[in-house]
Amino acid sequence: MSTFTNPIIPGFYPDPSCIRVGDVFYMANSSFQFFPGIPIHKSKDLINWELIGNAINRPSQISLNQATTKINNASRREVFTGGIYAPTIRYHNGVFYNVCTNLTGTANMPSNTDFHSSNFIITAIDLSDPNSYSELIYFDFHGIDLSLFFDKNGKVYVQGSWIYEYDQNPATVIRQAEIDVATGQLLTGARDIWSGATGKVPEGPHVYYKDGWYYLLIAEGGTQARHKITMARSRSIWGPFESDPANLVLTAEGSSGVVHCWCVMLARREYGDSYPLGKETFLTSVEWVDGEFPVFKDVKIKQRTKRQVARKTDTKGPVGVHLKWPATLYLRTPLLENYRQDGDEIVLTATDAGFGSPDGTMTFVGRRQTSLGSAASVTTILSSATSENVSYGLALYKDVFRYAAIQYKVHDSTLAVVVQEAGQPLITMSSHPVQDAVSIRLSITSSVEAYRCGAQICFASAPTTDIALGEVPCSAMSSDDFTGTVYAIFASGDGNTMTFRDFEIESK
Repeated sequence: MSTFTNPIIPGFYPDPSCIRVGDVFYMANSSFQFFPGIPIHKSKDLINWELIGNAINRPSQISLNQATTKINNASRREVFTGGIYAPTIRYHNGVFYNVCTNLTGTANMPSNTDFHSSNFIITAIDLSDPNSYSELIYFDFHGIDLSLFFDKNGKVYVQGSWIYEYDQNPATVIRQAEIDVATGQLLTGARDIWSGATGKVPEGPHVYYKDGWYYLLIAEGGTQARHKITMARSRSIWGPFESDPANLVLTAEGSSGVVHCWCVMLARREYGDSYPLGKETFLTSVEWVDGEFPVFKDVKIKQRTKRQVARKTDTKGPVGVHLKWPATLYLRTPLLENYRQDGDEIVLTATDAGFGSPDGTMTFVGRRQTSLGSAASVTTILSSATSENVSYGLALYKDVFRYAAIQYKVHDSTLAVVVQEAGQPLITMSSHPVQDAVSIRLSITSSVEAYRCGAQICFASAPTTDIALGEVPCSAMSSDDFTGTVYAIFASGDGNTMTFRDFEIESK
């Protein structure tokens, strides 16, 4: 027996879709309100992955400024965010296809209001070349979780979770239409093909063809603890689909994709009520039996398999942040003229928007948190600020309702930690005067229990001082949601520029 460790792609990389082209695997994931969107990884062994680009890498392709967030159910701690949802990656005749959804909302939208869905296709020849990705090809489908199936007869079909209305029963159904992928035109009407094994919010459909059968794999049961993967099959692409007698084939988390004898799916690592990293990409094995439905092995952190697997390459240690790297994130659609890099320095131009802005963008740049044993740190050069109406610093961010920020306010030379929890007022956890400081090294260090905020104050004519700024429990960043935590530097104010040096994130 061999053993590998889940998740295979740690951090906020939900809704995985995976294909194999030759001897290389490619993976696409959701990105929600962050830019660039639809991260693309590649691997030769399914264990070691390299982020090679993003399908949405130009602000001209799409606006994410209406990727708003709503508290869907306060008592169940449900927080839903719009933006880029559940891409599916496919390859056909030398062309890569990503089919996906952009969900848009309004500022302060009520919980009983649905997001608006816009569905599109992006093509590329070379996934590692940002210029290879096309502009968006839109098509009409009232739903989410789109997938493409290229049939042996040359026809192409799109499947998706068709949405009725909020709180209806059933809320969704799996529908399918024939599509022209070059134009986005639907060549047939969308028709129901399966309501799932339980009829509870069927979504995330993918079709696979094997030994004369069309296998339909979906997720259902909601997006959290009742989430599960189910399967059906038919001799016809249009059905009727017969349910797998063994349903449910996987439980707890869903949204999956099958590649030969492996299955990738989203899941989250829970430590009691702490799971701020959100949904990550996990892997398990699949056994195909001739003439029967496939059997999925239960998912574990330490996953055992009869197949030989590669050894995981150690990726721990400090990692810098560079504006041109594909792992670097901005909030919604950025104003790229507000960001400049010179070696190990990043210069940000502040805008009036802040963390509480429900839509649009703010000056914000960072990377996903990939481990609860991690740390982010950056040095702020205080002399670079020439206006008093500005604040800047280091933050831990999930969405407009959940963030913690160490911010330096120029007008009174104070260092403070502000914390926003869902459904709670914004609080200032600590405040320290730092007059006469030349620079400040800010840090956020995480463990399973808490995020610890600190600072090292460098004075021109006094000893360097280390101060503890307080702790934020990981549970404050954990709920039934779609996104994960991001470490970021930020600037908010009247257009002044601020300089940051040596922005590093380390997984321990």
